[in-house]
Order: sequence, then structure tokens, then C-alpha cells
Amino acid sequence: MITTEIDKYKIRLSFSKAALRYDIFASFQKQTARELVNKLSTISCQPSAMKILDVGCGTGFLTYGMADALPEANIFGCDISHAMIKVASCKLQAARDKKMRFLTADGGVLPYKDGIFDRVASNLTYQWIHDIKTAFLEAYRVLRPSGVFIFSVLGPETLKELRHCYIEAKARFNRNGLPPFIVFLDKQMLQSALENAGFKNISIKKTNIIKAYPDMWALLKAMKSIGAGNPFKEGDKSLARGSLLKQMAEVYKEKFKGQKSKVKTFTDHWPLTTEHCIYATYEVMFVYGEK
Repeated sequence: MITTEIDKYKIRLSFSKAALRYDIFASFQKQTARELVNKLSTISCQPSAMKILDVGCGTGFLTYGMADALPEANIFGCDISHAMIKVASCKLQAARDKKMRFLTADGGVLPYKDGIFDRVASNLTYQWIHDIKTAFLEAYRVLRPSGVFIFSVLGPETLKELRHCYIEAKARFNRNGLPPFIVFLDKQMLQSALENAGFKNISIKKTNIIKAYPDMWALLKAMKSIGAGNPFKEGDKSLARGSLLKQMAEVYKEKFKGQKSKVKTFTDHWPLTTEHCIYATYEVMFVYGEK
């Protein structure tokens, strides 16, 4: 029997293994971090020396972006992976003028006092947290009155092509132990969890970013290179997994071959024409809420 509970220890290990190469392969994460910084910079009534927390900071794309955009701010970053924190901290040695602090911590159990931050921000982290309701309560707790919670998270359309291939290939196998396909948070789930945590004036805006890859194997390798693997406790060691993946690759090649009208954004690592690629959709939701 497969459990669909996200395993945070497995996630921590996966991202820790990817920490040293993360900056090389995480172009998509850099892109969304830049958009978050732009959105944060446009928020009115910003205190000159405000405190900002970056939840799930990774190697610091969003953290350092906010430090550049808001040089007077005191910025704190936390991540469940100590290896990621080490990489982020090493960058600080070359940026001694930055008012930044990094800490290894679970985004669902924040080790900070109540009401000490003016802003809580996060880039593509909350889809990896199992108990999203508690995580949002934690963000609310550490915010000051009138504080702002702003973050990006992957939506349910993310990797829809890969999901389609998985479902079609899985239907041809009658084996137990195959891993479930991750289901990302939808707008209604986010809205409800934020409201229950106490947030108001909530805004959720969705956008699709489409990336091109040489084939499905390159897509899976790119995901693995940044630590984004199967987050569930069971199911990734099935004897049928290899055959399933081969079948998925054939379906992907047949049904989701790159087309100029569909591919908006290319990966940075393969200079191929669209006709020789497969494409993958990433739905990003940019979320804003006030305490």
C-alpha cells in the first residue's frame, strides 16, 4: 500500500544532495524569485529598516534578491536543508554589507518569536510542506500586525504533460507499489488555508511558464539535479518503475513534442530547436495576503 503523505526527511535529503549544483540548474527558480522581488518592491508603506523572513530560502535566490532591492532591510532566511543553508551562507562572505542571517529550520515549525517580521516571503517552497494549514499559521504568527505574506507556489497544472503520460503508462501495468504522482495545491485550497490562518486581502495570480527539454529523461534529470524528486514515503522502488518510465518516455515523445506556438521559455542548458524537444508546463501562483 502506498501512502501519499509527503516525507519531509526525504525532501530534506534530496535537496541537501542537490545543494552544491542547485545554482547551476535552478534557472526556473531564479526566474520566479526575480518576479517575487519585483512584486515585493512595489508594496507601499515599507518601513526603511523592516525585517523580512524568507521561508525555504534554499541557496538564497530570493534572499539576496530582496537584500539588493531593499538594502536597509534586515533579512532572515531559513531552510530545512542544512546543506542549502551552508551554500547560502558562503555567499554572504562576498556580500559583507548585507544585513542577513541564515538558519536551518523547518518552514512548518518556524523558530522565531511572535510578531517580529514585517514581511514573510517564500519562493516555490510550500508545495513541499505536507501540513500547509499549520505552515500558514506559523507565517501568520511571526508577522507583525499589518504585515505582509507574499510567496510563489506551484499550481495543479504543473507538469500536466508528465502526469498524463504517467496515467496512460500506469494503466498498462497491473503492479502494486508504483509511486503516486504529486498533486500540487490549487487556488481554492490556498485561499481556504490562508483565510483559516487569519490572512485578509488575499490575492492569487496564476501564470504558466513552459520549458523545453530534449526528451523526458532530460526533464527528469533536471528535476533531480535540483532535488525535486518523488516526495512520498513509499513507492519509488517498485520493480515495475523502469518499464513504466520507458513507456512514459514513448508517450511523451508522441504527444508532447515541442511546437513554436506552445513553447514560450527554453531551458538554459540545451540549444535545441522546438521541433526536437518535448515541453513541460509549470503553473506558478503568486500569492499575497495581509495580517
